[in-house]
Amino acid sequence: MKQYKIVYRKSECIGAGACEAAFPEGWFFDRETSIATLKSPQAKKTAEREELIIDELQFDQFMESAQVCPVMIIEIYELETNKKVWPED
Repeated sequence: MKQYKIVYRKSECIGAGACEAAFPEGWFFDRETSIATLKSPQAKKTAEREELIIDELQFDQFMESAQVCPVMIIEIYELETNKKVWPED
């Protein structure tokens, strides 16, 4: 089964909340700080960015949340090849 890496550049979030609206099981949007965060306890988090390894079962939902982000700060990479899947170059 393929695995993917979600890279969320949290420090660039503008607080639209579109990621949570598209995939509430994967994202939490804090209304007090107007910043989203990955819900998974496996996510690696710093003040600047968050990363999460997912499998094919979660790919479509995370892809949708990445595509609706108005500032395109959610990137998806194929883990094995490190090829960027979203956004396309």
